[in-house]
Amino acid sequence: MSVPVSPQPQSAVNPAGQPPTPTPAEDVRDDEQEFAMSIESAPAPLRHRPALTAKPSRRLRAVGAQQALTAHHYREAYGWTVDDTGSLQMGGGMIGVLVQAIFAGATAEFLQRQESCGPVLDLGMGVDGWLFLADPNGLVLSQQEMPPGATVLGCPYKIPLPTPENRVVRWISPPRSRARWLPTLATVLAAVVASSPS
Repeated sequence: MSVPVSPQPQSAVNPAGQPPTPTPAEDVRDDEQEFAMSIESAPAPLRHRPALTAKPSRRLRAVGAQQALTAHHYREAYGWTVDDTGSLQMGGGMIGVLVQAIFAGATAEFLQRQESCGPVLDLGMGVDGWLFLADPNGLVLSQQEMPPGATVLGCPYKIPLPTPENRVVRWISPPRSRARWLPTLATVLAAVVASSPS
C-alpha cells in the first residue's frame, strides 16, 4: 500500500497554542465522528500487515458517531490545506506520523492520558497502522533516527480525509474546531517509545 506523492506546493498550517483538552462529551459535540476515506496509490511505500489491526480503547471508540464532513468544512473549521478531493496537504506546520498497528492503539491511549492526543486517522486499505497528525516544531529526523514502527510523512505527501465520497478510512480521534493545536512530533514519538515493548 502506498500514499500518493504530489508535487503541489506546501501551504503553512498554523496550529494555535495548546488549550486544555475538551472532555469526551465535548469531543462528541465538536466534529469528532467516525468517518471513512480513500487513499490513492503512489511511489512511496508503506509497510503493511493486513492481519493486524490496532484496537482503540472504549474511550477512543466512543468518539465515533458518523458525520460526513466536506473538504470545504475542513478548510473553514480547521484552517487546513485541503483540495476539492478531500486530500490534506502535508507540509508547513503539519506532518503525519504513521504508527504501525501493533503500537498504534497504545500510543493513542498514552497521548490521551497525557492530554496531548491530536487528530488520528485509521488509514484502512491494508495500510499497517494509524496516522497521527503532528506539528514538526522544527524537529528533523531521518528514518534511521525514528523509533521502530514509526514513519514520518511530510511534504509532498497528501492524505485523503474522511468525506462523503471517501468511506474507507475513519477518524480514531477527530479534529476539534475549538482545539486546533497539534501535538509536536517529539511528543508523538515519545508516546511511541513509551508504548513499545522495552
